[in-house]
Amino acid sequence: MTEEEISRVRRDLEGTVEGSELISTSSHSVQVKIKRTEHKQLRLLLMFPEGYPAKSILVEVKSHSLPDRVQKVIEGIAEKEAKKLQGQHQVIAVCKVVRQFLDENMFIVCAAELDAVKKKLLDEGDELKIRQKTGSFTVKAFQNGYFMAIKLSICDDYPVVETKVEMKETNFPGDLAQMFIRQSVELARRCVVPPAIQKKGDPPFKVKGSILPVAEYLIKDCIKYYPAAKCSICEEQAFPIDPTNVTQNERSPAYVEYVYCSHVFHHKCLDVYMKTPPFKGGKKCPICGKRIFHDKWRETPELAEQRWAHKQAKERELAEVTDFMDL
Repeated sequence: MTEEEISRVRRDLEGTVEGSELISTSSHSVQVKIKRTEHKQLRLLLMFPEGYPAKSILVEVKSHSLPDRVQKVIEGIAEKEAKKLQGQHQVIAVCKVVRQFLDENMFIVCAAELDAVKKKLLDEGDELKIRQKTGSFTVKAFQNGYFMAIKLSICDDYPVVETKVEMKETNFPGDLAQMFIRQSVELARRCVVPPAIQKKGDPPFKVKGSILPVAEYLIKDCIKYYPAAKCSICEEQAFPIDPTNVTQNERSPAYVEYVYCSHVFHHKCLDVYMKTPPFKGGKKCPICGKRIFHDKWRETPELAEQRWAHKQAKERELAEVTDFMDL
């Protein structure tokens, strides 16, 4: 029966199981390559035990792209299928179930990244919902009453193609939340696109998974950090303790301004700071020393100094008039 099955495998396997390639056959084993994408491929070594097919075939999985844990899972699924077919031909059926597993489990290429998200980034009360067949998962993380729900999606060509990021729900100010998303999208892009200028001495660019860097930025550096962040000027807590008191009015003194160095300010604090000398070389962040760029304060240092000098002159004129009237 083994010879009969090997003949059938040679004849039918590659036409029956999509992406399969017969590597070798012998009276003791069959070796098959199954490929869905460059990062979802493996080799199956199917070994005929003494007494086959009354006994189930032995399965060994090898892959350079899939994590060891995933390989063990595939071996278990294949062996379970083989046991159902004791007394029958098993090779093609086992290859079919392995191919089905590759088709239905989008996240097998990034299982280690998902494990890290669950173990290192999420706290008790945070939520993670994974949809393997659609290649998406949603994280809802909380901190001091603030929260954000984000959806990350991958395609078949992950990690060569970066994860897609979408905000689903939040009680952070809208423009700040959108800034978080824009930053995360750029971070994902940098995982798969080499820099325009390669720095001398840097190692050659290599594509890497973007799920963990994006999740780490959004959860650790944004959702978990900003609810307790302090204004870089007055050093008071930037956000109100009660999220329902967050103002969406961009001109409100308590409105939280975000600058590109990632530090935050109360609107009034930053407005006074940006309009007060020194101006030479541009205004610098008091925390990190990087120059502050913001759409609401776009004057050059020279123009800002001129306006401040003009304001001071007007105030002196007013003071002189007031003194004269008091005489």
